[in-house]
Amino acid sequence: MPQQKSIREPILLEGIHSSGRCTARYGSKNVYFEGGIPGETVSFTLERRNRGFYSGKIEEVVFSSPYRTLPFCRHYKTCGGCPWQHIHYPFQLELKHKILCNALGKYGIDTPPVPPVVPAPEDTGYRHRVEYAFSANAYDEAEGRYSGQPGLGFHMNGEPGRVIAIRECFLQAGPSRAISEHIEKIARESGMEFYDPEKKSGFLRSLSVRVSREGEVLILLGLAEDRESQRNELLSRIREEFPGISSLNYTIHESPSHGQLQGTIVSGKGSQPYMYEKVCGMTFRIHASAFFQPNVAQAEKILQLAREWAGDCDRIYDLYTGVGVIALILSQGAGEVIGIEGSSSAIPDAVENARLNGIRNAMFLTGDILETFKPQFLETYGKPGLIVLDPPRSGTLIEIKKTINASGAGKVLYLSCNPVSLAFDLKQLTEAYRVVCIQPFDMLPHTQHIETLVLLEKI
Repeated sequence: MPQQKSIREPILLEGIHSSGRCTARYGSKNVYFEGGIPGETVSFTLERRNRGFYSGKIEEVVFSSPYRTLPFCRHYKTCGGCPWQHIHYPFQLELKHKILCNALGKYGIDTPPVPPVVPAPEDTGYRHRVEYAFSANAYDEAEGRYSGQPGLGFHMNGEPGRVIAIRECFLQAGPSRAISEHIEKIARESGMEFYDPEKKSGFLRSLSVRVSREGEVLILLGLAEDRESQRNELLSRIREEFPGISSLNYTIHESPSHGQLQGTIVSGKGSQPYMYEKVCGMTFRIHASAFFQPNVAQAEKILQLAREWAGDCDRIYDLYTGVGVIALILSQGAGEVIGIEGSSSAIPDAVENARLNGIRNAMFLTGDILETFKPQFLETYGKPGLIVLDPPRSGTLIEIKKTINASGAGKVLYLSCNPVSLAFDLKQLTEAYRVVCIQPFDMLPHTQHIETLVLLEKI
C-alpha cells in the first residue's frame, strides 16, 4: 500500500504531464494530480508509491481555474474514460498543444511552429467502438459500494479488475446504450452468469459495440466459456429486439488474460464478421477484430490533410497499414502503394477495400513490420517516394527507423497517437530527414490523448 500523508498547506498546480495529470513541486518532490487544472491551488493527500513516485489526491480546490466546468457524466469520478470533463473544452486543446510541445522540446526536435490543435467535430458521441465488461460484482456508484449484483459497464479508473455498473455514457452515438442495456437485461432475466475476475469463472465477459456513421452496428460478445444453449438464446433475443444489427458475433476468451479481439470470431446465423464505414468518399470493410480510428469524423480531416501533404509520387510504402485506409486514400496520387500489416485478419479487409473502391495500384502484404521491412524489401520492391508510418502508441522500432533513413525516400508521413513516442522516433528520423509540416488533432475529447500528423523531407 502507498504511504499517505495529509498536507494542510495549499500547493500550486503548475504544469501538465503527458499522462494528463497536473504536476506540482512539494519540496524536492514532483507530485502528480488527477482532476486538477494548471494554475489551481489545492490542498491534498500525498501518496508515495514505488520507485519514489509521488501522487497527490486533491482534497479541496482552494483557488479554482476559470477553465473549470461541471462534468456532464455521472460516472466521471470513477470511470476514467473521459478524465478531462472538468476542463472547458477549448482549454483542453491548449493543454494538449502544451503536452505535444513539451515532448518535442524534451527530445530537442526542431519543427516549424506547432499550430493550434484542430478540435474534434463533436466532443461527445464520437467513438466508433466502445467495449464493455461484465462483472459478477459490479460497483454501484449511487451507493458508493460494490453491489454484490451482476452488472455491465467499464473498468474502474486505476482498478482494472473492478467494473462500474454504467447507466449513461456519452462516448458513442446511436443505439449503443440501448443495445448494451438490453443485453444486460436479457442476461439478468435468463440467469446467465456474469464473469467473476477473482474466481476466473462465469459465462459473459465482454461486449464490443461498433456504430458506423451510416448507422451500421456490429456486435461482438466475449464469452469466458461456450455454453451453447445460453449463447444461442442470447444471440436470438438480441436479433429479435434489434433486427437492424448489421453484424452479430461472438468469441471465446481462451484464458483470463486473453483479449476479446485475440480469439476466433464466429458470426451468428445470417451474419458476417464485418461492417462498412465511409471515409473520404471511399467505402471500407472493417472486420470485427480490426483496428479502426476511434473518431471517424476527425480521422477524415486528418486523411484529407495527409493526401494534400503526400502529393504525387511513384511508389508509397504504408507501414502498419491495417485495413488499408491511408494506403488507399493516398493511392489516388501514386503509381503504386504497398501496405504491410502484422494482423492477418486485417489484410483480407484491405484487399477487399481496394476492390470495393476500384483501386488497382495497391498491394498488401501480411508480415511483422520488423521482419518484413528490411533492406532486402527495398531491393525487391524498389525505392519509395513516400513512407507512411501509423504505429501503435509505443511508436516504431530502432531497426525500422534505420531502414527508413537508409531507404532514400523523399518524404516520410508520420501519424502519431502519442506525443512522447513521436518525439522519441523523430529524434532518430531527423538524422536523415527534417520536419517541414506538423499538425495536431483532437481525436479523443475529454482525454489527454492527441493525434499528430508530421511530414518529413529528406535532408
